[in-house]
Order: sequence, then C-alpha cells, then structure tokens
Amino acid sequence: MMMDLQSSLVLVTGSGGWLGLNLVRALAAGLPDCPRLAMPQRGLRIRCLAMPGEDVSLLRALAPGAEIVAGDIRKPEDCEAFCQGAHDSLLIHIAGVIHPRRVADFYAINVEGTRNVLDAALRAGVRKAVVMSSNSPCGCNPHPDHLFDETSPYHPYMNYGRSKMMMEEVVREKQVAGLPAVIIRAPWFYGPMQPPRQTLFFAMIRDGKAPVVGNGDNLRSMSYVDNLVQG
Repeated sequence: MMMDLQSSLVLVTGSGGWLGLNLVRALAAGLPDCPRLAMPQRGLRIRCLAMPGEDVSLLRALAPGAEIVAGDIRKPEDCEAFCQGAHDSLLIHIAGVIHPRRVADFYAINVEGTRNVLDAALRAGVRKAVVMSSNSPCGCNPHPDHLFDETSPYHPYMNYGRSKMMMEEVVREKQVAGLPAVIIRAPWFYGPMQPPRQTLFFAMIRDGKAPVVGNGDNLRSMSYVDNLVQG
C-alpha cells in the first residue's frame, strides 16, 4: 500500500542524525516490512533541516528529491525560514542532543530549540507536529517489573531527562496555543546507521560478553529503528 500522511509536505528536523536518516529514507522509499507504509506517498515533498556545514551527502543519497535547508534550531530566524510556506504540512521534530559538550546545551537545544521550532510551526500554520522525546523524563522504574505509560509522573533521569521533561512541557504549551502535536517517548533504539556504541553492545552479546543491566532480572525497553519510524 501507499502511505498517506494527509499532507503533501513533511518537515524533518534532526535529519542528519541516524534516526533522522532512517526516517527520511522511509519517507522517500517506503517501509517494505510495513504493508500500510510499503510505498512512499506519491508527490510527497520532504524538507530537511540540517546544521550549517553538516555533511548531507548521505541524506541526499537516501532522498535525492528532498529540499535541504541549513539552519540551527537555537536561532528563531532559522526556524522561521525552515517553516516558511509550510501551511498544512506535517512537522516531525527529531533534532536534539544526548551527549553535549556542555550541560547548558541540553536546555539550549532540547528545550529552547524545540520552542523555536514549534513557534515557527504555529505561525506557518503547520497541520500537525510529531515531537521526539525519550523515556528519560520518567526516570528509573520503582521496581523491576514496572512499566511506564503516558500517565506516569515525571521523575527525570539526570540533565538529559530533565531537558526532555521541559521540552514536553513546551509541547503542551503549544498544544494549548492551538498547535496539534503529539509526543513520542522513544526507548533505546538500534538498527541501520547506528553509532559505534550500539554496534559494540550487540557485538558483545554475539560474543557471549553481554553487560548485565541492573541485576539481570529487570526489563529493558528497546526498539528497532524501523519500528520507531513506523510509529
């Protein structure tokens, strides 16, 4: 089947990261393992935001027809330019930082950067925003078999989790202001184009040297990247 995103234009931030690359690949070529998304939407326009000076060669190879806009979500004017003429589009906001050089970058990028993107989306008349969060705002499970859901209280894990919690609060502010938006809390994910740290983890499992998480009896959420993209 052909995917139907109910918009002729999709805006993607964080398109140069490995989740963003997999998402753009799926938008441009479809997801063969998912029947409803097996074929790309005919005539779909893809607009990607990339950091100035970022190597976009792989992005161009995965989606030759995509429009690539250079910009930094910390700059409101770059977000305005990215969303220009994007009325009735779908925004998928993935841009964020997990391993920053400075703690302050968590808040400048994950929180204020998201505010800048969503403010620009509101002014542009974007139809819907899908915003990537994390399970880190919920923190650690109170007992080994506990499962978090969307009603779980915030108990953020370190500065990354706190920045994502604050980012979710920004999303809810913009929902009240009139922007239809949803939050996806991704767990740890893996798959094509993953960074070396993920590959090392699976190599250790293959070699019988898997690290023990917790006491070894607790649950650990993981997602294959194509399933995350499908969601």
